[in-house]
Amino acid sequence: MVVVDEVYNQIVFQFSSEQLVKILQDIKIHKEKEINDLKEKIKKFEHTRRAHEVWYQSLSPVRKFFTGRPPSHHQAVEYIVNVKERFNNIEKIKILVSQLDRVISLIEKDPKMEQIVLPTFMIDDIKTWKEKEDRQV
Repeated sequence: MVVVDEVYNQIVFQFSSEQLVKILQDIKIHKEKEINDLKEKIKKFEHTRRAHEVWYQSLSPVRKFFTGRPPSHHQAVEYIVNVKERFNNIEKIKILVSQLDRVISLIEKDPKMEQIVLPTFMIDDIKTWKEKEDRQV
């Protein structure tokens, strides 16, 4: 099966359909791991933030007065960086995973297909996967 770049209409790779499905499934697994890592980072941030809030509330009023607390807009920026942007990244990765699923199902429906046109991001992911495989050998 010939892999053609969607943008440049050039042949980029040539794999068997089984090989291409395996590569795309490996890429999908890697993307799902990225999603889980981002979710773990969000949970860790939320846990740390809650622990700090509990600690601050346990202080006496005099200690609260002398304890520095970041202004609310700093906390909002921290939330945006640590939670909201990561959720946006998760949504983007989920879209990529769904596109990978569509391509995998397309190949599995017709394994004798001679050519498949893939978007640039998938070709970049395949190149990265191939470089990683070359380094392991």
